Amino acid sequence: MPHPADQAESKGQSGILRAALSASCPRCRARTLFAGPATFAPRCRACGQDFASHELQGRQLYPVMLPVMVLLILVALRLDDVVRFPVWVLALVWPLLAAGVVTLALRVAKAARLVRRLRREGGA
Repeated sequence: MPHPADQAESKGQSGILRAALSASCPRCRARTLFAGPATFAPRCRACGQDFASHELQGRQLYPVMLPVMVLLILVALRLDDVVRFPVWVLALVWPLLAAGVVTLALRVAKAARLVRRLRREGGA
């Protein structure tokens, strides 16, 4: 019998994106993966899968965050050259946009590592 994660991939949505965007557990699909915006829950409340041991922290996040930050800075500079928004608009928009992009990048990177490790260990 195919595993539910394999069925989701056959429907066109990868386990990584499903886990990152909907906070779905790779094993049981319950929405229990994240306890905060980009922080894993200690374990799945539905199936008991351990998430805490797969949490990316500290220097492990550099390969994810550095390119995201460089890209945000380059986009901000280029947009400022092209559009010339007033400073108050930039002060309102960029913090929200940067927080959203960083959170999404962290969720995808953490979910990718979790799904990859669980597949390697045979747990997802």
